[in-house]
Amino acid sequence: MLAVTSGALLGLSFPPLPLGVLACVAFVPFLILLERLESTARVLRYSYLTFFVFSVIALYWVGGFTHLKDPYLMMAGGILLVWQPVYFSAATFVFAFIRRELGVVRGTVALPFVWVTFEWMYALSQLSFPWLTLGNTQTYYLSTIQFIEITGVYGLSLWILVLNVIAWFAVKRVIAEGVTKRVLLPAVCFAVVFVLPNLYTLTMNADDAVRSTKQPLTIGIVQPNVDPWDKWEGSATFAGRWKQTQFYLSLVRKQKQDSVDISILPETAILFNLPATGEYYQAMQATLDSLNIGLISGYLGMHIYAPGTEPPSSSTFRGTDVHYDAYNAVLYIEPHNPLVQTYNKMRLVPFAERIPYADEVPFLIAPLRWGVGISNWGLGKDSTVFVDTRHNTKFLAMVCYESIYPEFVSAFVKKGAEFLVFITNDSWWGNTSGARQHNQFAVLRAVENRRWVARCANGGISSFIDPLGNMYDATSMYTEASIHHRIVPRTELTYYTRHGDWLAYFCGGVFVSQILLASLFSYLRRRRASS
Repeated sequence: MLAVTSGALLGLSFPPLPLGVLACVAFVPFLILLERLESTARVLRYSYLTFFVFSVIALYWVGGFTHLKDPYLMMAGGILLVWQPVYFSAATFVFAFIRRELGVVRGTVALPFVWVTFEWMYALSQLSFPWLTLGNTQTYYLSTIQFIEITGVYGLSLWILVLNVIAWFAVKRVIAEGVTKRVLLPAVCFAVVFVLPNLYTLTMNADDAVRSTKQPLTIGIVQPNVDPWDKWEGSATFAGRWKQTQFYLSLVRKQKQDSVDISILPETAILFNLPATGEYYQAMQATLDSLNIGLISGYLGMHIYAPGTEPPSSSTFRGTDVHYDAYNAVLYIEPHNPLVQTYNKMRLVPFAERIPYADEVPFLIAPLRWGVGISNWGLGKDSTVFVDTRHNTKFLAMVCYESIYPEFVSAFVKKGAEFLVFITNDSWWGNTSGARQHNQFAVLRAVENRRWVARCANGGISSFIDPLGNMYDATSMYTEASIHHRIVPRTELTYYTRHGDWLAYFCGGVFVSQILLASLFSYLRRRRASS
């Protein structure tokens, strides 16, 4: 019950429930449990149970189990639900080793540094899925999260874990002694640490966080609500895909009356390599010229390799030896400007979009390719910052899952992005928590970098988020919608934008020192035992 309680508290602390405060005590039952477990096998067994419950509650949507539409998607989601607790159990194994060698109290104090280090490392590889970063639980508490302009989301994770350790000390004393004066100190410490982020918010100058010398822009978002299964499976011909693109353009035309400067379409809205087509691209350019609206859109990018230059993971056109890579890409077309700016997605969802380390294990590509044809995207390499020459402003445009990587986003801001555009297609997952979680996580990127966010989703949720994390015009799920908002580009850089995941590096340093110290204690203990 202790394991299940911790797992449930962690799972329930994630959006869409505004219960992030639960995360501040969620580890307490688990820490109490660990004191009762003597063998490594039992530690791993109960760790897995705890984090499996956590993963199922927070990520039940990930395999599309609610609508049972695709076996591959369900298989990939099932693998993820099994894998997540394995990784968290590895973190627990290391923590349990430190605690055993350094003592329960000293070892438990190391927990925040161990956990944050593992969260950060999880975001570094092609197998990464850092969706369950603890800091992601706090997106509804704007008065709490403002300090992440200094620390990034890992500051929230560290804060949550410190609170858990203090709460554990208090509960431990209550269990041992009852409610006595000795409980007062950890209770006061908990209260002080709990309100510290709010004190930062009270002392900061909110005007500085939004002030800018740049001229505002009116950004439009088109949420077309096209069924993704029908889109990929029903648009097999080039003419069919152009017809679909014309439908999107008809929605963009309606934003003319709103004096929109730039209109945004969602991920993979255009299902062919538009910049490489003559007639269709010219038709698109002519339409945007007549509307005087810039267009940001997802599209299917493509690169065809010269013979002998292709990577092992590349695909071939059916019946030929011609190798190519298709990219989950973004384009920006300015009216009256023949230059097309493009970006190829660089952070791809493991298995759903690309087999991890596909160039190293190309033999896995064919058997693991998703039937709808989007599980072997090429891996983008160029970090494009888009330029709007009409308004002398720069912006980033990222695809879906990329928005959950804090330092990845801040690197583009450091290169000059003055507002953030996230395009996505969360309609694969049904009317579940997934789209709501994804939308809320964008709040953290806005606050970390003090940038406006324009978030365009195919079937919802689309929204605008200001540099303080306030959300505007959020759309309903599975509705066709058109929204617009006045945003202000900013050039000022936060401490986090300039220095990235410095706090995670610090936690990593403390973690390494604790591992080395615990290893030394273990060596000395074994040496004494042998002598």
